[in-house]
Amino acid sequence: MKIVLIIIFIMLISEIVLAFLFSLVAQFLYKKSQIDLKSIVKGLTERLFLTIFMFNNLPHAITFFSALKLATRLKHEESNKGDTEKFNSYYLIGNLISVTVALFYVWIWNHAGDIDSGLLRFFGN
Repeated sequence: MKIVLIIIFIMLISEIVLAFLFSLVAQFLYKKSQIDLKSIVKGLTERLFLTIFMFNNLPHAITFFSALKLATRLKHEESNKGDTEKFNSYYLIGNLISVTVALFYVWIWNHAGDIDSGLLRFFGN
């Protein structure tokens, strides 16, 4: 039970850090002055989707996820070429980070026993 709480804690901290970093990048690229809660929830949902399916040994979810992302991207147009390049870079990097973080969550879950024994050695319990 303790290791599950540790994993949940790691995931929550990771999501908070990701939300902050993505907001910083959006402010830099798009001059947005506020945090977009809708984007944060969408990113969290994407990572949760990927994590659940990969944890259940269904890596085909990555292909499905990619197809969904591509389908939603096809309709997006920016006012000029520079904005389109910024959006494409932001979009690509964001998706790569989401997939990487989901893989990290699955790795943590699969190695929970090793993490638990390492923490016990580190803290001396």
